[in-house]
Amino acid sequence: MTSLSILAAVCGLTMSMTSPPTDFTSIPPDPAEVEQSLSATKMSLSQAVGAAKKAANGTAIDARAILSGELRYEVTVGSGGIARKVIVNASTGAVSAPVLTIQSAMEIANKKHAGVVRSASFDFTAEPAVANVMVYGGGKAFEVVVNANDGSIVSDTEKPRFPGTPITGELVTMPVTGPDGGTVNLQYFDIVEGTGPMPSGPQATVKVHYTGYFTDGNKFDSSVDRGQPAQFPLNGVIAGWTQGVGSMKVGGKRKLVIPYQLAYGERGRGPIPAKATLIFDVELLEIMGAPEAPAAPGTKPNGK
Repeated sequence: MTSLSILAAVCGLTMSMTSPPTDFTSIPPDPAEVEQSLSATKMSLSQAVGAAKKAANGTAIDARAILSGELRYEVTVGSGGIARKVIVNASTGAVSAPVLTIQSAMEIANKKHAGVVRSASFDFTAEPAVANVMVYGGGKAFEVVVNANDGSIVSDTEKPRFPGTPITGELVTMPVTGPDGGTVNLQYFDIVEGTGPMPSGPQATVKVHYTGYFTDGNKFDSSVDRGQPAQFPLNGVIAGWTQGVGSMKVGGKRKLVIPYQLAYGERGRGPIPAKATLIFDVELLEIMGAPEAPAAPGTKPNGK
């Protein structure tokens, strides 16, 4: 491994965090205009770095002038093993630097919900820098985002246990034989009980709408977003779908919680990481080629 690749491996987090995003939306600024704008400011970039270092009590990692809007300097300062983003107003010299500690952020969030804190972390790449705090209170979970500069609450969001469609029913556990012959628990919530037929077996072909999530709530696939239902034989998909969808009735909606043994296994596939538990909201629309359900007593075929 070269010295450069070793440096990248060791410092990759800092490098990716501090590198500014590339702007592909506009043409490069006119050099004469840039020179004129920077020359007319009360404070130079060098002076801004000095002010930022003093405010954050650390060492400058990178610095740049932000020319869009009110001219300002953005300086990343390393302090206590953490990179902090400091903003310096080029006209007034006013410095905006994170002053909140993790403990004070936790106290602010916990006061909001009078519960217990599970985790807290800073995001110094945000503007303004924030602290993200997970609080559990009243049987619910909340993500409280606190402004690291002044301690104000930026957002307060209830975080459901499972992403996607809200659930109210009970979690059902279905023992399934895993790929190694052992028993693996597939779990699900019935959101809507179907009233139509069930698939005849693994050989049945079904039409569904679905949305897939990782356990952190990030969506990775959705036929709903594409506006096109998916159609497949039940024996041609992951085992969690074969069993979980195969036991539904047409018209039903179910939230499947599929362990990795019944999904994409220890290696994963494509965007699915190794050993990933997956969560799907699935609606069974139709069993392809299945006979129509018999008409209810007292009605004529096709409702006529």
